[in-house]
Order: sequence, then structure tokens, then C-alpha cells
Amino acid sequence: IDIYESLAEGGYDISYCTVSNYIKAKLDKAKEAYVRQEYKLGDVAEFDWGHVNLIIAGKTKAFQMAVFTTAKGNFRFAHLYNNQKMQSFLDSHVKFFNKVGGVHKTLVYDNMKVAVARFVSKTEKMPTEDLLKLSIYYGFKHRFCNARRGNEKGHVEKSVEYVRRKAFSKKDTFENIDEANKYLEDMLEKLNSKPSKYHDNKSPSDILEEEFQYLNALMPSYDIAKTMEIRVNKYSVVTIDENKYSVPDALVGKFVTAKIYPENILIYNNNNMITEHLRSYGRHTWSIKIEHYLKTLKKKPGAIHSSTAMQQMNPRLQAIFNKYYTENPKDFIELIEIISENGLDKIEKIINKLERIAPLGVDTEKIKMLCNRSTDTVLENNKEGITEIEKHSKSLLNQYATMLNNSAVPFHKETSIIW
Repeated sequence: IDIYESLAEGGYDISYCTVSNYIKAKLDKAKEAYVRQEYKLGDVAEFDWGHVNLIIAGKTKAFQMAVFTTAKGNFRFAHLYNNQKMQSFLDSHVKFFNKVGGVHKTLVYDNMKVAVARFVSKTEKMPTEDLLKLSIYYGFKHRFCNARRGNEKGHVEKSVEYVRRKAFSKKDTFENIDEANKYLEDMLEKLNSKPSKYHDNKSPSDILEEEFQYLNALMPSYDIAKTMEIRVNKYSVVTIDENKYSVPDALVGKFVTAKIYPENILIYNNNNMITEHLRSYGRHTWSIKIEHYLKTLKKKPGAIHSSTAMQQMNPRLQAIFNKYYTENPKDFIELIEIISENGLDKIEKIINKLERIAPLGVDTEKIKMLCNRSTDTVLENNKEGITEIEKHSKSLLNQYATMLNNSAVPFHKETSIIW
């Protein structure tokens, strides 16, 4: 219409139909022909990313879905990630190889940044260093599609939409990403078990089983972690991707090594792992463990009430603090040390039984005394409120009294030891 109006304004005597037919003829180019491919067992697997919108803990969030498809039998594997960064890319490969129990000889990619470092020419691409290391470790070759030719890996292009539709069209609400990934795994198990008319009614899982003997041998899982050396700041935290993670307060001012994985972060000092955190994908979040601040809190027990560590504490631990230790935070700090050695479950059982014995009450000293003993035996034998120490003391005193009664030393009843 715009072209016709422009021509008419220019004084040309031409009809709209003539313009329309001309444009149609110009756009009527020869359509691209496709060449059908035949694949050998264990030969090719294809990779691609897709996005999925899910509701996690009541909030809508976009996730990236790594999808692998075997070219021979259309066996599909997928896993959800928070982003498409290198650690997610590498982790998806490790999970896929472990799932199939081997490695296909060639993996096919499009021109994604995590796979292609740069273009050498229109048809030649330089792989990223991480992809090169991964391929050398597992012994597979890599191949890239031509630019804007996703159809050259058509299996996985269709698989992204197929998996997304089949898995999440009926259910898209989960408590966390782990639950969503478990659901995705279960759905893929069903999809891979369905017989296909294109493969003599064999399922993708059946064909993958036939491929197994042709795959490259599976290596031990490749360590995909990104490693960083970071200084601990005055709040006894390290900063990774704008988020804060606590370490023991004795390390303030020192350097530690962080191994960053898609789901978690491991922190080391002198080659010893000192803590592990779930990885946060928010911005400026704080992941705090109160046991990392025991040394500081012993000096400043009053700081525990409004600390970030207290707000992020396990709700069960917060309940214990609010019920028994609001007036005595120093003893609560000592209790945390006991919990770190014995576990929260064991301490809760001791507290529950102490609560049923009114004269005893609940405090750190009683918990400390009982936590290394058989709680059930101790408490069952002391229903009247007599502690183990009192029982043992009574026994010793009675033995001492018997010894005096049997000795030659004059002994008066008034001076005998009586419990």
C-alpha cells in the first residue's frame, strides 16, 4: 500500500493490483531444500537452550532449560538453570553424560557464546577454551551450525518446544527449582519410554540402550567449578556476583578460595573446606550462618538479637532461642557450638524430654551434660528430677560411709555421712 501510494503521488498511472503482483513476484524465491540424514548408533547428540516461565514459591520466574537430544533415537534430556553462563553449560553436559552412561562421538551446537569464542570465517568458528577442555576430557568432537541455520540441528530445535510443552503445559507451579527439576526428570522418563512409529515401535530409551556399546567410555565427572580467591571482609563474608556468603569469623582479613557451581558454593582455606552455601541468584543478598560468628558473639552476645544471622537462622533454632534464651544470649551461643557437634535433631529431642521434667528446666548446662549420653536411659531413670551426677555422687558417699562404719576408727552416728 505504501509503495502504491508513493508511486501515485509521484504522478505514475499505475494500479494497486499491478504493484501487488510485482511485489509478490519479487518475493517468490525458490524455497530451501533439505537433505534427509541417517545417523549411526552412538554418533551424534545435539544441544540447545530454551526458556521456561515457572511460578516458584508464588513468584513468576524465567529459567533456562538445557536440552540434549540424541540424533539416532530422539532420546531427550533436560535440566533447568538460573542462567546460560558457562558453569550451567558445562554442568548440563556432565549431567547428560552421566545420565546416558557414556559420550556420543560428536556434539552439535549453534553459535551460542558459551560454545563459540570467535568467528574465524563465515564457516569456521573457534570454540571457547572451556568447551575445548571439556571435549578433550570426554573425547568428543564438536560441530557448529551455520549462522541462522538452527534447522541444521533440527532434532534439538524441536525438542526444546516439545519438552517445554509436554512437561510444563499442565503444571508450572513449584516450591523451588529442585522440585521443578525432579518433576522435569520424571516427565522425561515417561516421554523417553513411549514407543515411536518411526523406529519400529522402539522407544528412545530402547534405542539409547542399543547405542550404549558404541559410545565413548564415561569418565569421572568433570569438575565444572569456577575458582576464585577472595578476601574476607570485616563482616566475615566474601562477595560473589554481588551476593555475600559468610565464613568463620577467625578468617576476617584473610584470603579464601571459592569453588562456584550452578547450585552451590564451596569455600576453602588452606585446601580444607570450611563451609558450603546454596548459591543465590538475587542481587545484594546475604547468606549467613550464625555458627560462623561464635567467636565474635561471645564477646558481644547482645548483638545476636537483631543480627542478620539471627534473621536467617533455622526456624527451629529461632524457636529455641525465643523460648529459652532471650534473656541469656551468651548461653545460646554455647548451645550453637553443641548443636554444630551433635546435630539439631538430637538437641531438640533432649529439650523435649527436659520440658516434661519440670524441676529440671531447660538450660545449656543440662543439654551439654545429656547430649553425649543415652538420653532415653538418663531421663527414664530420673523421673523425680535426680540428675546423673547426683546419682553418682550419692553412690560414692554411701560407699564412703560404709567404709567408715567398717573401720577401727571411732565413729559416731551424728557425724556419719547421710544423703
